[in-house]
Amino acid sequence: MQQQSRRRVPLAVAALAVVAAVLVAVFAGPGEVAGRPTEVAAADLGATALSRLAELGDLRLRGTLETDGGIGLGIDVVALRGGETTATVTDGAGGAATFVAVADQVVVNANAAWWLNTVPVYAHQIAGKWVKASEDMGFPIGMLTALSGKRLHDMFTGDDWTAEPTVYVDGTSAMALSPRGSPWTVYLATEGGTRLLGVSGPLAATGDKLRGAAQASNFPYALVSTSGVDDPCRESTGRALADAKQQAVTAPAPPPMPQPNHGPDISVTVLPTGTCMTPMCPTPVEVRNSGDETATGMLSVMSTSGGGGVLPISVGPQQSTQQVFQVLNPASSCTQTCTRPYTITAFAQVTAIAGPDLDTGKRLHDRGVDPNRPVPAKPEVAGPDVNSVIDRLSTPGPAVAGYAKQDDPLLDDVIGIVQKSGDARLLSLLTVLAKHPAIAVDAGAPSPAVALARTAVKGKGPERLAARQALSLLSQLAQEAGRTPNSLRVDKGLLVDAQAKRVYSIASVTNPENRDQRVYDAVDKGVKAFAGIDTASYAKVLVLDFGDSFPAYGQVQRNTLVDQLSLHTAGGKRLVDLLRDATGEPAITELLVANRLTREHVPGGRYVFGADDVRALVHQRPATAPTRKPTSRDLVYTTPNFEHMLHGDPYDPANPGKQDRGGHVSGAGGPGKTEFPKAWTPDDIKEAIAQVVDQGNTVDKQLQPTNDPRSDRNHMNAQVWSWRYLGQATVKGITVELDLYVYHDGVFRNGYPSDRGAGPNKIVDREQVHVSKTETLDDRTILRNPPSPANPQLNGARTFPPRYNRTADSWEYPAVGRDGGPALDQSGNPVVYSTDSAGVPLSGSPVPVAGCWP
Repeated sequence: MQQQSRRRVPLAVAALAVVAAVLVAVFAGPGEVAGRPTEVAAADLGATALSRLAELGDLRLRGTLETDGGIGLGIDVVALRGGETTATVTDGAGGAATFVAVADQVVVNANAAWWLNTVPVYAHQIAGKWVKASEDMGFPIGMLTALSGKRLHDMFTGDDWTAEPTVYVDGTSAMALSPRGSPWTVYLATEGGTRLLGVSGPLAATGDKLRGAAQASNFPYALVSTSGVDDPCRESTGRALADAKQQAVTAPAPPPMPQPNHGPDISVTVLPTGTCMTPMCPTPVEVRNSGDETATGMLSVMSTSGGGGVLPISVGPQQSTQQVFQVLNPASSCTQTCTRPYTITAFAQVTAIAGPDLDTGKRLHDRGVDPNRPVPAKPEVAGPDVNSVIDRLSTPGPAVAGYAKQDDPLLDDVIGIVQKSGDARLLSLLTVLAKHPAIAVDAGAPSPAVALARTAVKGKGPERLAARQALSLLSQLAQEAGRTPNSLRVDKGLLVDAQAKRVYSIASVTNPENRDQRVYDAVDKGVKAFAGIDTASYAKVLVLDFGDSFPAYGQVQRNTLVDQLSLHTAGGKRLVDLLRDATGEPAITELLVANRLTREHVPGGRYVFGADDVRALVHQRPATAPTRKPTSRDLVYTTPNFEHMLHGDPYDPANPGKQDRGGHVSGAGGPGKTEFPKAWTPDDIKEAIAQVVDQGNTVDKQLQPTNDPRSDRNHMNAQVWSWRYLGQATVKGITVELDLYVYHDGVFRNGYPSDRGAGPNKIVDREQVHVSKTETLDDRTILRNPPSPANPQLNGARTFPPRYNRTADSWEYPAVGRDGGPALDQSGNPVVYSTDSAGVPLSGSPVPVAGCWP
């Protein structure tokens, strides 16, 4: 198996993943190796790919831009032929930014998490505001003014091409084409026609007009899918550009980037006053600013005898000021002459940088940390969140924040982690974990977030990414509603949720070299990790995290992922065998899988495969076809299969094109589906199923009687034996012929009212009910829904699968929000578009809003 790029990827395995790749033989002639084109064919393919790339006047790039720290930034770039460009960028840790390039100027609007992970001092200064962008904001803006199909075409130089069969990140069989010695690769599909799939290479090096201090080497590699720009994306980009053109003129420059030798630099001195003879002692305090910017903030003074206080200060560059505080004279209670010493401490905090929390600032100051520049070597790593992270993570539990001792290696360790946190883009996660009461911390020990963060910034490639994902999951769990204190802990690398009785083993796979074996080894390691602790009474959850550009897994949808997991082998060994224990039962309770599509479009960021899914995945079919048919006593209703029958398969937000998911309960509205009578509840349907199964009448595909089971696959693509039952059932006085599918072990798969032409069911349709009106709907009716409109006029809006409203004779399209869940209006109600049978919006329906979707 060949890796997807000519670049040697430095990242490796941290625990888990799966792959099943099939290379397609192309251009194999006599004496040639199947799958490897001749040099002439390679050159021709390369020319074809580049010509298609150059033809893309308006260009859309979606994929991953890798940082030199190994973090994959998700990017969605739309570059119009006029040179105007928008880029939406996410960092996988809650950070999101929109960059817009207009007329050689770039503006940015980013959330607080983005700034925490790039320029922390900006998090409370410019989050959510448009400002002029520069290259030191965590993204190579220089490339935005140079992106076009023609420009990318010109990056490929040379006539001597190489071609290697591969599997593109979305699972498509492809050819990876490169000029010999070039860092660039173009991918061309080899199935379903020769389609341009994408390019990889040093994308950040394509532009230089706006390049400043940051170098393209900070973003050494990108893998992006290439396409034209559809109308919704063009409209969305047009709206963004219309706003950005004004912003490019009016957006202010960001606050000056702190530099080691620039900015306010304050020192505080308590001036001597001699012996105090009055009840209150006037105490002058001098604040000197040796920096080149005004220091505005608060001066805090405390005395062991009492008194002091807080006063505002504003000190210009190279200036000083004095404030006088009144402190209590400890000798004022003496009845005769006495001498009593007292200690006065003072510190000043620049609130524009460190924020207004003087308590945290005081604790850091007392431990020798300047709250205005807590990381001296990187003054931009500052701000209230930075101070909070250092203060809390450097405090062993369960002591109060600010615990200090003479030798403080933990404090130094935490400052070192925070200093390097930008490399892993994880300060936003530490901000949540450092102050969250849900994280259990043992007495005298640091927070478990410290060890994970240390690995995330200082460990080797695979360990770094696994630790980052552990921090991400820990942060997500901690913020769940109803989370109780001290309910989350880390034990031998596993995340333990004592409240929900779940334990998580996290596995990450990124390096495509020898990928089949790496995936297998990672799964093996992830499953074996559960043996390290007592998991009795806990659900064991295996988390698979695929790197954005990992071939065949990094950008695939749920159905494709299921097929790949079920078929994956390495060295003749099947991956699903690792997921069984010695008795053949599932070794894990639940499986969570994350890739680029889930992180961007699926609520929670992961596909969830529950206990029924895992059991189906690891199912072992008997080698010999069984002869005994299941009866009603054998029936097992799993949630995925029963829901499939009632309402259809779960909607996959990462696969908005899948619009027909089934469903046969009355009112489900699935296009073309027959529905059970309205009078039947789910329990009634089960009763009807039991009657038909006990009759034992089974048929083949042609509906001819047979007692032989058929070879089949369950919903997780594991091989099974199944029977198809056909028979009549009477429930609540209503008789219906059912068509059912039941596996050999009694697991029910699907069922619906039979719609065979010669069958006894009286099935009515839309034409009879709403057009000719020869039939009416009642609780006994078996309705066949019409097909959905071929071209609904929804303006490119992203929606859940359409549902037929049998009463109103209309089609309903629930709108999908950007988080993959239902879109809500300003009142918090779901947005639902309605059309007639021709797809024309009905009066009163919300106006469809176009979205720029994958």
